[in-house]
Amino acid sequence: MRAVATAILAGVIAKLTLIPPGALADVPLAVRLASVAVGLAAFLVARRSVLAGVLAGEVTLIAATLAWR
Repeated sequence: MRAVATAILAGVIAKLTLIPPGALADVPLAVRLASVAVGLAAFLVARRSVLAGVLAGEVTLIAATLAWR
């Protein structure tokens, strides 16, 4: 079950990163890709904690978007 849930989450993240809807489309691709990379690194460092990866990626995305404007 956990592997399926992680795979579904990865698919949603990929779709949101490459084909963003709404306001996320205004965020540059480099910022979106950097936040995915940070989230993946946090996921691996935190011993495959999905929560840590998602939180790290989200915090990075928000901070970089605010800094970009």
